[in-house]
Amino acid sequence: MQYKWKKQKSTLGTYVMYDTGRNPRKNYGRHEDGVICFEATIDRAVFMSKVDVQGFGGAILFADNEEKGYEPSEEIRDFWREATKSRLFRVKRHLEEAAGKYNLELEGIRKRIGRAEELLLSLTDEDVEKALCEILKAGEQLVLLEAQIKISDRGDRDDFCFMGCMKGFTDGGDVFKKYFSRLFGEAVIPTHWGCVEPNEGEKHYDMIFEMLDWCTENNIPVRGHALVWFSDWWEGENWMARYGNHDYEAFKKLVVERAEYLLSSRPNAFTYIDFNEPLQSNPFNFTFDQHFQICKEVYQVIRRLSPKTKLMVNFYDEWQGNYGFDENSIPEVRDWKKSYGLPESVPNRYCVSIADFLDRCEQEGIKVDVLGLQFHDYPYDLFNTMEMINWWHDRYHLPIQLTEVSTPSNTGRCRFHMGNRPVPVTKYWHRPWDARLQEEWYRKFSTLFYSMDCVQGVTCWSLSDEPAQWAEFLAGHPNEKFRLQAFDFDGLLDYENNPKPAYYGLCELTEEWNLKTGDKLRPKTEAD
Repeated sequence: MQYKWKKQKSTLGTYVMYDTGRNPRKNYGRHEDGVICFEATIDRAVFMSKVDVQGFGGAILFADNEEKGYEPSEEIRDFWREATKSRLFRVKRHLEEAAGKYNLELEGIRKRIGRAEELLLSLTDEDVEKALCEILKAGEQLVLLEAQIKISDRGDRDDFCFMGCMKGFTDGGDVFKKYFSRLFGEAVIPTHWGCVEPNEGEKHYDMIFEMLDWCTENNIPVRGHALVWFSDWWEGENWMARYGNHDYEAFKKLVVERAEYLLSSRPNAFTYIDFNEPLQSNPFNFTFDQHFQICKEVYQVIRRLSPKTKLMVNFYDEWQGNYGFDENSIPEVRDWKKSYGLPESVPNRYCVSIADFLDRCEQEGIKVDVLGLQFHDYPYDLFNTMEMINWWHDRYHLPIQLTEVSTPSNTGRCRFHMGNRPVPVTKYWHRPWDARLQEEWYRKFSTLFYSMDCVQGVTCWSLSDEPAQWAEFLAGHPNEKFRLQAFDFDGLLDYENNPKPAYYGLCELTEEWNLKTGDKLRPKTEAD
C-alpha cells in the first residue's frame, strides 16, 4: 500500500512524511506522472510541505486529517485542500480554548474562519488558496491577541531579553558599542573556525577575546557560536577540509585542541557555548558516530576547563523536513541551494534528525541546557511558530532561544555584494518588505516570543547592513564574504550604521517590558 499525493506548487517540490506525533520519517516520495507516492512504512501518516501563500511567504503546512493521520490508500489526495482543512481544525480548536480561558467573543476571527469554511466548499484551487489565506490571517490574529493578554496578565519577566550578534564589533568602534548596549542584554560572539583561522597556522583569537573581555567588563552574558560546527562555506572550502576529508583522527584532534585553547584562555567567560547544526551541516560526510564522538570529546573539554558554561544545541529546519527527503533529487531544492552557492548534499547529511541527536546526548551523558531554534524558515506565520516552539519544549522541557532572527527592511539587493552574499529575500509577510514592515514584524513576533515562558530571548542576527564587518585579515580569502551580512537589508542599522525604525521599535519594547540591556547591566562608575 502507498500514500499518494497530487504534485502541487510548493517551495520544497515534494512532501515530507511524519508520524502522528510530527516525528519525521525518512521516506523519499517517488514522482510519477504528477503524483508523489510514498511507501506505507507506517499505518497512519502526516505530510508537510512549504508553500508560497500570498502575504505569508513560504508557509509551513501540515496535512494531518484533524491530527488522526491518513491511512494508506490508492486515493490521490490534494495537499493544499487537506492542509488547509488541517490548519482550520487546529485554529478553531485553539480559538475555543482561548475564548473559554479569557472569556472572549472573538467575533472578527470567527468571521474569518466562517469565510474560510465557505471557500472550502468550492472545488477550485483558487478558492482553496483564498481559504488558506483567511485561516492564516485568523491564526495570526488569534495568537497575537492571546500573547498580548498573557503579557498583561503575567506582568514583566526578568528571564527574557533581546540578544545581538557581535560580528561588527571589531570595525564598528564606539558607534557599534553604543547601539549594541542600548538594545541587547546578551551577546553572541561568532567563533567560526574557518573565519578565525583562515589559513593553517594563522590564528586570530585575539579579536574573539577582545569582544569577550568587553562583554565581561560590562556584565553582558555571552554565547560562543559555535564550538562544534563544520560549515559548507567557512570550513568545507578551507584548509581544514584536507583533514576532514582524508584524516578523521587528525581533524578531531584539531577541533578538540581549538576548544581547549578557547576555553582555557577565558574559563567560564562564556555563559553558553553551542554545538551548531549537528549533521545538518556535514561537508566532510561524517557518520553519526564520527560526529558524535567529536561532540563528546569537546563536551568533556567544556566540563573540565569551563564548568560554569552551559551547552546549547542550535539548529535550523526546526520541523526537520530536510531529514525526510533527498535534497539532491528535488529540482526546486537544488535551485535554492545553487542560489546560496551551496554544494550538493553528501550522503550523510541529515543522516539523523535533531531529535535523534538530542536523544543520544541524553543517553550518553551530554547535558544540553538550552535549545537554539535559528528561525530562518518560519518568519511568516505566527500560528505555526507557536506550534513549533511548543513542540520542542513539550518534548525536551528545555528553555528555548530564537537564535538567528532577521527580516529585511527593503526588497532587492544591497549595494555591496560578494559572491552569493548577502542573499536576497524573495518572500514577504503581508506586503513587500519596507522599513516600517520590518518594525511591525519584529514587534509582533517578539510579542509572541515574550509571551511564551519557555522562550529566553531573541537574537537579532544582523545588527547592521554595514559592509565591512569582522576584520581585515579575511581580505582576499574565500571566506571574505563573511564580512557581509547574511541577507540583503536585514540589519537593524543601515549601511552607515544609522538606526532603522525596527531598532527603535525594539528599544521601545525593552522599556515597555523592562528588559535588561547592556546599558542597564554596565557597572556604575563615579561619572554615573
